[in-house]
Amino acid sequence: MLYIGNFSYNDDSDSKDNYCLMPCVVEAENADEAMEKFADHFQVIRKNSDLLDGAHEIFLDSLCELEGTPSEPVICQWQKIVPALDGLCSITSALPVVDEDNDFANAYGWGEEDDEDEHGHYDDLDDIDEDAMAESEPFLLF
Repeated sequence: MLYIGNFSYNDDSDSKDNYCLMPCVVEAENADEAMEKFADHFQVIRKNSDLLDGAHEIFLDSLCELEGTPSEPVICQWQKIVPALDGLCSITSALPVVDEDNDFANAYGWGEEDDEDEHGHYDDLDDIDEDAMAESEPFLLF
């Protein structure tokens, strides 16, 4: 399977509000193996370059699973960054235009205990629960 992890972090070395987006792709047998490969890769990057120097918490916004290389384009993630009470807030939707009955692609969220879609669509920004979004746990800590 092909896995596309859409990761994000705040660059703490920058004093201004910021939000870094970092998509990453890997082939793996399953989602757990893909997550291990992503984590290992970020550790190597952290050790061997300065790219992630300002990243202390990396969040997984979504994980998309594709059965193979698509012959048609697939939007893997739609994301909007908006102002919030404590800086910036991310609104995310994985596979926003893929039919739910499609078995070619699936999307997963990080730390979800039930079947609710944490990355839903919002018609009105007033519907966003900023407290719930702030409680999301990081995928990786440095």
